[in-house]
Amino acid sequence: MIPAHSTPAPTLDDLRQIQLSGIYMTMWELAQKECGGPAACRQRFAGELHDLLGLAQISGRMIVHWADLSAGLRAKVEIEMPVPCMPDPAGPLRVAPRALLGVIYPPEAIFMPQPGYAFIRILSPRPVWLSTVSVDPNQPLCLGAQLPAGIPLSEIVLMTYGALTLQTVQLDRLDPAGVLNAAAADWWQRNVHRIPLTREPFLRSEPNHAT
Repeated sequence: MIPAHSTPAPTLDDLRQIQLSGIYMTMWELAQKECGGPAACRQRFAGELHDLLGLAQISGRMIVHWADLSAGLRAKVEIEMPVPCMPDPAGPLRVAPRALLGVIYPPEAIFMPQPGYAFIRILSPRPVWLSTVSVDPNQPLCLGAQLPAGIPLSEIVLMTYGALTLQTVQLDRLDPAGVLNAAAADWWQRNVHRIPLTREPFLRSEPNHAT
């Protein structure tokens, strides 16, 4: 029986109402002091960072290690999730248990559409073996041909989780919208039985509606 005084777990719709606590409140307050640009941009980036920290606070799988608002929004984010790697193209697939990401949300992204590879860099593990992750040492992740102006950062994080766990997948090497590694696209076309790597939702407190 659920106690009468219990409250529902927060959901993705509640991010702006989440009360940040501990290190995340400190991180948010300090970052706002360095935030530059017009008032509307400062307010927007403060809100986006709040939502990112709130998402980490309720997710059960994500940590924000560092954040900066001095030139747009930048953050170092760690997410617990299976990530496919291929150290040897002729060897077996290795699945890492987490990813460390460099998140970039430039000021122009508020007002103009951006290419899908503009927001996420995979710092570790290496080398990630996905059609949407470039073999470039910076390992940019492509989330589509173009993302709309003003897309919420929390949505970008959820798209990243879906892409790295292969809950969403782009395998057509002839499609220019998102394929950065043709060899990986070919490999996954031959190994579709491995897709997805997990069916867990991003929020561990949410019911799993995957079929």
